[in-house]
Amino acid sequence: MIAWFVRKTFWNVLGWVKMAFNRPLDIPVPPVSRRVIFPVPLRQAIPSIPIDGIVVCGPKDIPAEERSVLHALFYKFQLWLYSAYSPMQPGLSQIDANWNRALKAAFTWLHRTKFVRPDFPPEFLGSPDLGSLAVRGPYACYTQKGEGGLFEWDLLSLAAYGTHKGLRPLGAKVVFKLDPVRRALQAVRIDSALGSVVPGDPDWELSKKMALCAATTHLSLVRHFNGLHLAAGAHLAIATRNRLPSDHPLCRLLWPYMYGTTQSNDIVTKGQMVPGGEFETIFSLTHPEMCRMFEDTYRDYRFVVNDPEVDGDARQIRHQGFDTPTQDNLEALFAVMHEHAKDYLRLYFADDAAGTMAIRGNAPIGAWLDELNRLIPHGVGVGRDDVTVASLARLVARFMHMATVQHEILGGFLWNYQLWTHRQPVRIYIDGRREPLDVYQRLVNANYNLNVTRRALIHDFSYLALDAPAAEAMGRFRQNLLWLQLSMAQQPWAMWKIYPGALKVNINA
Repeated sequence: MIAWFVRKTFWNVLGWVKMAFNRPLDIPVPPVSRRVIFPVPLRQAIPSIPIDGIVVCGPKDIPAEERSVLHALFYKFQLWLYSAYSPMQPGLSQIDANWNRALKAAFTWLHRTKFVRPDFPPEFLGSPDLGSLAVRGPYACYTQKGEGGLFEWDLLSLAAYGTHKGLRPLGAKVVFKLDPVRRALQAVRIDSALGSVVPGDPDWELSKKMALCAATTHLSLVRHFNGLHLAAGAHLAIATRNRLPSDHPLCRLLWPYMYGTTQSNDIVTKGQMVPGGEFETIFSLTHPEMCRMFEDTYRDYRFVVNDPEVDGDARQIRHQGFDTPTQDNLEALFAVMHEHAKDYLRLYFADDAAGTMAIRGNAPIGAWLDELNRLIPHGVGVGRDDVTVASLARLVARFMHMATVQHEILGGFLWNYQLWTHRQPVRIYIDGRREPLDVYQRLVNANYNLNVTRRALIHDFSYLALDAPAAEAMGRFRQNLLWLQLSMAQQPWAMWKIYPGALKVNINA
């Protein structure tokens, strides 16, 4: 155990250094001269990740103003350490059965000097309340209407991908029924490798863990990293840089939401997806199976998930007789962003037929839409021939929501959920063991570093505006965010809520 203490301390200090010395990026005005980015297959950019169906910005195409030599060298050193002095040590004992002691051992006094201890979700008290989690918090995005008036989380597709030796297979489906008196959902069946299990069956509690393990795995790997970082965020940055000139009003509006994405994605993809990286060593899937899942789910990505109203209607969860607090929270945040997009675009394009014709005749916007629809799987639902002022405003709001709200709820927000592995395990061992010390420690450190200080959405970005009216529009947006923050702060605090003051302007800065 002395060897583990030294190894653990070394990696804890390294994680603390990343947290302590990270500073929010200063986002400059877009440079006039920018080189074109030619996306390449992920395997070509990072040879140790054998995926051809995902395209990324190649390392040589990272824009000069985004390059940080210090960050690049630090992560290169970290990657070398993965093989020279790995954070993993085979043969370690399992974490303490007492969840409080297990967390205290991994989230040390050094961690606490830079970040707060995670809170315990009320839904995890006693037996996890899946019905409450279906409408509150990060997993509410999986709730959809099923057959016979029932609702469900359908994550059975994960069963197709192989896990490390000794682990139970992923894949689960939770079926919920509506309680009209309580206006709530109640879990009534879980299908998994354990079979079809209902409340009162001996395997009901284990089935809940199977469902939550599948949900947290899918959320972190598929919805967060694959969907948001690779399928959407990366391509917003590429298309905006390639097709919108520096003095284009749409470039100035979107710039803070995508600045820094190219280098950040290159760095974190290496740290998380290479053999021995965080995804393989924390979660259940082997590296080949993880890569296969990434390639499959990248093809399945739908950009509409970044529009709460449209996505909620597609899942048929709005106005169905039960309360949807997280859905309402997301819609309120999206409404402020949508209003800002409309307010800003009206400065340059009249909200009428003439404005629509002006947009369709705007060559950079047409080229931008073409590139987005070519790069993002299944496109963005708006093309150069059918774009209107209204559809462009909604598309812009979706990108804003993706980079801020979605990235928060799928990323750093999990701090208060994912570390309680006695309720929501990241791995389930066939013999009933808890996670080994190294797996849990790496889970804590990975979530810790997701919460480094980043540039806030409510920062004043009016300096990016092309003129005084645009600067005023950005100021109105900031003020509306602050008003929403104040309004929410006057209500009881809730762990499942996303607050405007907690949002960062993009996925890395």
